Formats: sequence, structure tokens, C-alpha cells
Amino acid sequence: MGQAAAVARPRRGPAKPRPQAKPKARAKKAPRLRVAGAVWIGIVAVLLSGVVALNVAVLQLNVKLENLGTERTRLRAENADLASEIASKAQAGRIHTLARGQLGLEVADAGRTTYLNLESDG
Repeated sequence: MGQAAAVARPRRGPAKPRPQAKPKARAKKAPRLRVAGAVWIGIVAVLLSGVVALNVAVLQLNVKLENLGTERTRLRAENADLASEIASKAQAGRIHTLARGQLGLEVADAGRTTYLNLESDG
């Protein structure tokens, strides 16, 4: 049996070195990958800068909105003050007092009131 096993296996000679792949093929793929990576980095950078710009615009609009809200509150308070001033100056008693004192006007008696007819008869 020992001889049969030796015959069944052919003897191999010294191992031949395998041919190695050419390094030039890898060198051609590497720049392509680098360019693609740089393109992706550029795309991501542009998108991120767009997000930042959008956030800045939203922040500016929020500041304007807050300023407008403050101005609206101030204008409403000013309008309320002006309405109160108008109401106090439009009182009938105050007007009668000013008419008598400053202008010398009197309240007309109903018996002394006359009307003129301005229509022409002709």
C-alpha cells in the first residue's frame, strides 16, 4: 500500500513563481477614485453651505418678525393714547367752554333763530 500511494501522487517540481499583476492597472484606477471622492466632497460642501445659508435667512426673518411685533405693540399703545386724547377733546362741555371763552360765542335762543330761504323765485 505504501508504494501505491507513492505512485498515485505525482511528484511536483520546484514551485514556479506566479506572475504578479501589473501595478500600472491600479495606478489608473486610483486617480479616478480620487477625483470621484473630491467631487462628492464638493457636492456635500455645497449642500451644507446651502443649509447654512437657509438657516441664516430664517434667522434674519425671525429677527425682522420680532422687530415688527414690537413696533406693532408700540403703535397700538400710541393709537389708544390718541383715541383717548380725541375723546377728551371732543366732549361737548369742553367745546362750549372754549367757544364762550376764546371766541365769545353764545348758545342761540330758539326764539331768536331765523332761517333764510336761498331758492330763487324767478
